Amino acid sequence: MDEANKNANPDDLNLDPDHIVPALQLYHEKRDQMLIEQQLMGQMPKKKAAFVNEEEEADRKKKKQKMFWNKMTDVLSQQKLSVWRSLDRTLANYYEMLVKRQNLIEETGLLNQQNEELKTLLNQYLQAGVN
Repeated sequence: MDEANKNANPDDLNLDPDHIVPALQLYHEKRDQMLIEQQLMGQMPKKKAAFVNEEEEADRKKKKQKMFWNKMTDVLSQQKLSVWRSLDRTLANYYEMLVKRQNLIEETGLLNQQNEELKTLLNQYLQAGVN
């Protein structure tokens, strides 16, 4: 025996990566077929033990939610978080500028309307001939 075989763990599998996916697909097909046959024969596979009471079920759900939210706090690295904060600040400034611009456009529209009214009144006054 050479040294590579001496040091090799007998529990390690030496599978060619090209054969892993077909082997897993075959395994799942056979397992699904076996489950269908068991259901047809009336033999249901054993299920996990049901929770003793609702309190244990609620505790399990609470722990699961806590784990989920703990994972969600680590979604963004500090660098990405600073980029998002900067983007949020910049977009807030841009939104503020757009709101100011909209207000100025509305104000300009009102001034144009008042200007037209004043022109009309001036023309009426000049045509009245009451100078």
